[in-house]
Amino acid sequence: MNRSTLGRVVLTFALASGAIVAVGVDWNETHLFNPAWHEHARFHDALMLLIICGVTIVGLWMVWRRSVEPQVGFNVAAWIVVIIWTPFFYITWLIPGTSLLAGPDVPLPVVAGVPLYPNVLIAGTELLLAALAYRLFHSDPASTAARAANA
Repeated sequence: MNRSTLGRVVLTFALASGAIVAVGVDWNETHLFNPAWHEHARFHDALMLLIICGVTIVGLWMVWRRSVEPQVGFNVAAWIVVIIWTPFFYITWLIPGTSLLAGPDVPLPVVAGVPLYPNVLIAGTELLLAALAYRLFHSDPASTAARAANA
């Protein structure tokens, strides 16, 4: 398997696992079906989950479609991962009153005195996978030669 194909496989995993994890984490009583949440908040959570799933499908198509410029589709798919997962690192600063915790009764792991937010760890993993996929895809000599030929 060449590097560009391996990059596609890794990015496919990042896209698919991100959508699966998002639905798996939110489709329960702590989020989407939480009676303490306002109905409109639950509406927005469901909306976001469906948007993530739809955009993930588009990203998967962009990764694997046949094209004279495969790097364009790959780059768009990589940006999808970045757009979905980077807000976990800044949204609590951007919107006062938001929290990375699902609720006050949800335990937060602490390692060496540092709180570990599981959703931030997931977001970081997704971004690292996308970066690895990008590096693999764009370091393949065959895809580099194809890009040069199409320029």
